[in-house]
Amino acid sequence: MDRILSLGEVRKHVTEDDLWLVINGRVYDVSTYVDQHPGGVDTLIGVAGKDGTADFESVGHSESARELLERHCIGTLDPEDLKSLKGTTKSGQLPLNLIAVAFIVAAVIIYIILAP
Repeated sequence: MDRILSLGEVRKHVTEDDLWLVINGRVYDVSTYVDQHPGGVDTLIGVAGKDGTADFESVGHSESARELLERHCIGTLDPEDLKSLKGTTKSGQLPLNLIAVAFIVAAVIIYIILAP
């Protein structure tokens, strides 16, 4: 049976020597892999103790990288904690649809002001 881990537990493991992260609802202990990661230590530290799904997927990892990641899986994130992560963004980052709407509104306002 898969081990269920809380987000609180995951957040206790955020150092280079003890590093856990969440990707697609699964919890990974990558402590032994930190020094080998091609993106460097800082890349992993940046998502330590939290959901790194967006970062992981945006890089376009190879199938072999995904297989390597699976070797470090230690369980799944508690479903309630996973729900709380859905819809959240990185600190200081706006959802793309909000940016698109703001751009459209600004364009309409500029058009109204400048139209003859």
